[in-house]
Amino acid sequence: MWRNTAPPVRLFVLDARACIPLLISVVYWSWTTLYIGLTGMVFFTVISWFGLTVPAVTRLLRRWLVGRVRPAVPVWRRRRLA
Repeated sequence: MWRNTAPPVRLFVLDARACIPLLISVVYWSWTTLYIGLTGMVFFTVISWFGLTVPAVTRLLRRWLVGRVRPAVPVWRRRRLA
């Protein structure tokens, strides 16, 4: 019973979060929102093809923006010779 609770929700081959931009474009119909919705679906499909989820991509982007070294201790509290 609890075996299938961890996998992400999918609608056919798409992640369920990929359908949110398309839903927005259906609710507020214009060409601009249709293009945004299709672009969002393509983005979510590509990251799903790479085996990533949305939280994993945000962590990856945050690491790319901040850099490799993220010290937890401020510079003035570091022990230099210890």
